Amino acid sequence: MTSQSKILSSDQLLNVLALSKDATAIYTSENIVIEMANDAMIAFWGKDRSIIGKPLEEAVPELKGQPFINMLKNVLLTGITDKGDAIAAETMKDGKLQTAYYSYEYKAIKDESGLPYCILHTASDVTDMVYAQKVIKDTEQQREALDQEQLMISIKEDQQKHDFISMVSHELKTPLTSISAYVQLMQKRTVADDFIINTLDKVQKQIRKMSTMIGSFLNVSRLESGKIQLFRSDFDMDKLICDVVEDARLVHSAYQIHFIEGDPKIINADREKIASVISNLVSNAIKYSEPGSAVVVESEIVEDKVNVRVRDHGIGIKQEDMGRLFDRFYRVESLETKTISGFGIGLYLSAEIIDLHDGKIWAESNYGEGSTFHFHIPLASLKD
Repeated sequence: MTSQSKILSSDQLLNVLALSKDATAIYTSENIVIEMANDAMIAFWGKDRSIIGKPLEEAVPELKGQPFINMLKNVLLTGITDKGDAIAAETMKDGKLQTAYYSYEYKAIKDESGLPYCILHTASDVTDMVYAQKVIKDTEQQREALDQEQLMISIKEDQQKHDFISMVSHELKTPLTSISAYVQLMQKRTVADDFIINTLDKVQKQIRKMSTMIGSFLNVSRLESGKIQLFRSDFDMDKLICDVVEDARLVHSAYQIHFIEGDPKIINADREKIASVISNLVSNAIKYSEPGSAVVVESEIVEDKVNVRVRDHGIGIKQEDMGRLFDRFYRVESLETKTISGFGIGLYLSAEIIDLHDGKIWAESNYGEGSTFHFHIPLASLKD
């Protein structure tokens, strides 16, 4: 073990430090003596500089019973680098023993004869990233649970199915609300890591998708059991479209979503349900289009009705699928749509809502060139 007890020269120390990054420490001898450590590594351990020159196990007693001392000894013995992306470690922080996650590398530094004489330890705190990944995993599990529930629904009798959908949708709202609150708390923290910021944004988008999905299931259940109600009021269709388009732009910033507000078009309808129809048509247009492409929303008065259309330049729809677009649980199956998520209830629910408003909904499409979805409902003055 004489090579492992070798005293480092100044030049050797400089060479080692040139390799370091993030939190850094240098250990020597079979006792894993802390030869050097920068401020970041000292902070990781929750200690001060009085520990320099001491064996790691003595300097940071919290590491006893954890694998790190043996891992370092093995690196010094074999000369083989050991590294990992997210390993849990219990260290002192703010006077308390806390668990954090680190990416690390234990690199053996060797002399001219190839024998290791010290270890360069670099590390970075990835605790926030680990927690963000957990949130993503929890969200995916919720979506998988929703898929499984839908499979179970298909074997139930009609009334049992409606009751089951309603119950499951209500139950899923509670954990989804908790996940959303947790993500919002994390977003309020000062985080400089772009990966974490982007990951949390993606989680929020998935939460919004799940919330919309759950709301759709509830509405389908209420609709088929005759419990859905319309809460009518007079409002401007163009103002409503502006609100929906603005929300869509925030969520889908990679797309160009166009709408030009015109003269007031007053209808007497359930504002929330008509908004869900427009939102669903815009979301579908985005879902089946390439990022960066345009989605155009237009409205006009035709005789005694307000006509709204949503046009995209996406993959389009084959003629053989056009007749079933508004069927419950129907999804177009093709290579292009294989990776696109959905349960086939959005258009069905939209058609039923428009029908309840004495309106009509339909689609036009050229396969490979895009689609246009239309609906119209009566103007308020003529409806009254």
